Amino acid sequence: MDWITCTKSFVTVVEKGSLAQAATQLNTSSSALSKRLSWLEKQLGVQLLKRTTRSLTVTDAGELFYQRSTRLLDDWHQMLAETTSTYSEVSGVLRIGAPLATGSRVLVHYLAEFMDRHPNIQVELHTITAGQLPDLNLDVFITRELTDFNSSSYIATKLFDFQPRFYASPSYLANKPLIETPEQLSHHNCLLFGVYGHEQVHNFENDIQLKLRGNFTTQNPEALVAAAVSGMGIILAGENTIKRELSKGLLVPVLPELKQAKNTAYAYYPKLDYNHVKTKLFIDFIKEKAAPMTV
Repeated sequence: MDWITCTKSFVTVVEKGSLAQAATQLNTSSSALSKRLSWLEKQLGVQLLKRTTRSLTVTDAGELFYQRSTRLLDDWHQMLAETTSTYSEVSGVLRIGAPLATGSRVLVHYLAEFMDRHPNIQVELHTITAGQLPDLNLDVFITRELTDFNSSSYIATKLFDFQPRFYASPSYLANKPLIETPEQLSHHNCLLFGVYGHEQVHNFENDIQLKLRGNFTTQNPEALVAAAVSGMGIILAGENTIKRELSKGLLVPVLPELKQAKNTAYAYYPKLDYNHVKTKLFIDFIKEKAAPMTV
């Protein structure tokens, strides 16, 4: 008996829901699986499964062990694959965490090329909240610099800078008073991101602070950009997040010299005992694409 074989057997039994189906999947017998499960429970000192002649139920301890085991087994297989592969042959699942705006308006437009380069890599893009600490269940975690985060378990690497400015559609600007000074923004409808109500205070370079007001707020970046394109108001956004709209002339700069302080997006990834090739490939790829990027 060994931990890997018995743990894989347990995971398969849970996922198949029966010893017989798991035995077929693993090309072994139900009695052999039963012995592996008994050995595992004996080593752990807890009951993982409640078994009768008609049913199989996972205990609370078994559910916890299953959740942790699936992740560890996946890491095990990835380690084996990456140890024996070259960069061009890397395969497996890459789990990326990013805020909604970064994921849907920036990363997703580069993923197609990344996956074309590495067709055997499967990508999971998970949405995280602003300020959220890195999650060990994710291979790479992209967020603003976490200044209060000091963990010996993670490596941080700089990806790109971002510096939001104001933009609006030509149709909106054509029907509104000319904007020549920051103060005049108070007479315009600003489309606001977040859930902080219809009035927000934002700081900009040169010690400028503005109170922005608007009739539309949302946490959905796609909805916010669509609202700006339709002429509902002025948007405060990073250039790269609206790159497509700018290239088509759907949005144009408003007071282009007025911008927020430069911030930086970082990639955080766990320190591992082996070279996590997929993560390195992805980070290097984003750095390549981000070289001229100011989001």
